[in-house]
Amino acid sequence: MPKTEYGTVKAVPERLLQRPGRFMIGQYVTVHGDVISHVNISHVMVEDGGEYSCVAENRAGKTAHSARLNIYGLPYIRLIPKVTAVAGHTLYLKCPVAGYPIEEIHWERGGRELPEDMRQKVQSDGTLEIKEVQKSLDSGVYTCWARNKQGHSARRSGEVAVIVPPKLNPFHSSILSLNVGDRASITCSVIKGDIPLTITWRKDGRPIDPTQRMSVTQVDQYNSILLIENLSADHTGNYSCVVRNTAAETEGHQSLLVNGNCIVPDRHSLPPNIEPFSFQDGLAEGMRTRTVCGVSKGDPPLTLKWLKDGDPLLSTLLGANVSTLDQYSSLLNIPSLSAAHSGDYTCVASNPAAEVKFTASLQVKGK
Repeated sequence: MPKTEYGTVKAVPERLLQRPGRFMIGQYVTVHGDVISHVNISHVMVEDGGEYSCVAENRAGKTAHSARLNIYGLPYIRLIPKVTAVAGHTLYLKCPVAGYPIEEIHWERGGRELPEDMRQKVQSDGTLEIKEVQKSLDSGVYTCWARNKQGHSARRSGEVAVIVPPKLNPFHSSILSLNVGDRASITCSVIKGDIPLTITWRKDGRPIDPTQRMSVTQVDQYNSILLIENLSADHTGNYSCVVRNTAAETEGHQSLLVNGNCIVPDRHSLPPNIEPFSFQDGLAEGMRTRTVCGVSKGDPPLTLKWLKDGDPLLSTLLGANVSTLDQYSSLLNIPSLSAAHSGDYTCVASNPAAEVKFTASLQVKGK
């Protein structure tokens, strides 16, 4: 790829231009400082036709210009590489057609001509536009075909894979206020997103350091817990849970404020305190949800249990799983929601000093 002190200029499609012999790229700088780049094609063939782009870039950014090269001949469609789309975004599929003149370009999927709904549109240049891409509806093999006035045609198929970006269950509150000597646990729960997922933690924008006296537990591929057993003033700060997959990266933020020394008259009779938890909004049938009941204060031995609408949670009946993360935390996991899961969920924490409860409502929308 040619480079100058002004930046880099390249012509694409690179797949064609990497062929030795017939394709040559050159460039020069004029006396006025303009970079002129050109591509020469010898022994032109029909399949050399198509859209070419000149991309200029330097440290400040990049810009591009595209133009179509038409070569008289029968319709020809180059190989369509596998395309990865991000769910919720707009997908543009170009039909890499060569030959001239071309009378019409069409798209098919599963033997049916597109568009077949309001999200789909075939533009005047033959590009297929799909708005708000959905994994269940839009993944699959797409075929474009082109025809000239004489009835000669060509067709080619390509695969589209849709990846769902990660989405986090929002933290219950933006600021968590605790005292020196308390325990703190922050749960990062991924409610949507294709695996593999990577979950990492940061404090004040920097990766968690083992010397900071905190630990991270990877509960499963969707949940991670940051635990600080014994808070001190230097634990005050802004904590971030960063989740990424091949589609995108997202993060949630939780501020932790550690107040001065808390004097407890009788440490042996400290009752439990449950950190507030909640279920995310917009849950529908078939989705998954998880929430953690964590005890930030209270002497062991501790007992944690769950209720639904005031009655003991019957996991075998509802398909809900309860697992103990440690002696201070319990995870409620519902892998596939149904309307029957709607209701009030109560975490009950008890020790010899007291029994305390915290309740959160779960609303599941029908399909």
